[in-house]
Amino acid sequence: MKILISLFLALYNGRLSQESNNAGSFQLVKGKNVPFHNFSLVPNNSPLKLSKIICFSQCLRNEFCSFVVYKNSICSLHTEYALSRLVLDTNVKVVFQKKFIFDHCISSPCMNSATCVNKLDEYVCLCDDGFFGTNCEKNISSYSCPADNYRLNETDSCKPCMTGFTTLNNYPFNCYKIDGNRTFESAKLFCQSLNSFLWRPKTLTERNIYNPHWRWAESKITYVGQPYVWPDGSKVYGMANGEPENMGENKYLHENVLMLPHVSVFCDFNSQHEFLTICQQLS
Repeated sequence: MKILISLFLALYNGRLSQESNNAGSFQLVKGKNVPFHNFSLVPNNSPLKLSKIICFSQCLRNEFCSFVVYKNSICSLHTEYALSRLVLDTNVKVVFQKKFIFDHCISSPCMNSATCVNKLDEYVCLCDDGFFGTNCEKNISSYSCPADNYRLNETDSCKPCMTGFTTLNNYPFNCYKIDGNRTFESAKLFCQSLNSFLWRPKTLTERNIYNPHWRWAESKITYVGQPYVWPDGSKVYGMANGEPENMGENKYLHENVLMLPHVSVFCDFNSQHEFLTICQQLS
């Protein structure tokens, strides 16, 4: 409600802007359109009938929303991956792209070649290989453990991995078990049977600890346009260029899970394929 109360809308010269403290603006993208089912954050069978001000506010507060399509009082929220799929539609004025007013990254808070991601009320640093911390200020090598020992965080003491698990590439913050090729669901069940979970490599360092094979990562969607998140609800960063692309299909879901090929970026793939299983020890 705070955003709605402080919201001020101004319509001028074909541009719609939204202004409030730490809020954002929505810029009209003229002559472009997108099918409702195209990478929408809401499934095609659940359209949102909202006022324009509420529609824009929902996008503003949703970190996965990059632009909205507002047509005939129907609000459609879309991810950044839909931007490459906009189609020409002369004289149409329905697509509005989100822009944040305040840049939390302007002071370059992220260290050691990290990437700064600007958000509504904060920033997030995506650390380069070998670093961690809020601003990527800490070097992972300073917190090493003996072989097959790990620590939960930088203040924890080193302790042995559970039976059958090992550390990989001197990464000290978890233990893993590598065990053959399986379908996505079979890999999840196998890891659960070991009181662990399927690999969740959130950082670049984790994605680089073992990359000679194609590997599953535990993130799954159920409809085209649903954003890929980790089981804790946090956003998946590190997609390959053009991904997720769902085999170029905008309506029917063909590729519903994530995997990593012989590189450290994610691609979407069909869950029925068989790729390497990496189980991650519970914290």
